[in-house]
Amino acid sequence: MELPAILKEENVEAAAELLRRYYLEPSAKSGLLSTGSYFDEWANRGDGPGVKDRITDSDAVAVSMLSVKVPAQAIIGLQEKPLAAKIRDLLEKIPTDVKMSDLTVAKAEATLGEGSPAWLLWNELRRTPKTRWDVGATTASKILSRKRPHLIPIWDKVIGKVVGKETAEDQWLNWHNLFMEDPDLAGRLGRIHQLSTVQTTISELRIMDAILWRYGKDQGITGGRSRTAGITS
Repeated sequence: MELPAILKEENVEAAAELLRRYYLEPSAKSGLLSTGSYFDEWANRGDGPGVKDRITDSDAVAVSMLSVKVPAQAIIGLQEKPLAAKIRDLLEKIPTDVKMSDLTVAKAEATLGEGSPAWLLWNELRRTPKTRWDVGATTASKILSRKRPHLIPIWDKVIGKVVGKETAEDQWLNWHNLFMEDPDLAGRLGRIHQLSTVQTTISELRIMDAILWRYGKDQGITGGRSRTAGITS
């Protein structure tokens, strides 16, 4: 996986404009802001005190703002004991105050790699094989990003096309590798956020997601097959 050109130093101003559009530009059709601009802070966020270690109805509503739906059977099933207790136990082991960009390679493997609490929770949400909850990679990533925005990136087919990756497999460590390969990336994302004039408190990963999604849509990328965009400068 390669860092898209839109996130490189020479495109800071263009990236800031994409972020501004995502959060602050009303739709030409409705005159309203995109529902995605409300995802981060809906119901006082998903990683706040009292809710950070459980998946709530508000999380499901927030995820729906990103154009996916948490199936009703999943919402019900994830609240049932002892599964709810298992999810709470896993979430308690995933920090809310640690950024992906601050992790060493070894720490990233322990925090996000196979067998980690995040990895186990991802599999619990997916419930593969047979997808018990009918929750795919996109929906699972948005639930986990809502709960741990500094550690879990959002994944969908638009993002995948922009970064040149066909599936969500190993995506977390792939993203971490990008931070390791470009030590200035985290700081650059902060500058992009400031230049955008967006006041919403958003994580580095969410800044990347919003920019890449908006960029991909501008390039005509949809959820289906399309050409890869923006991988090289």
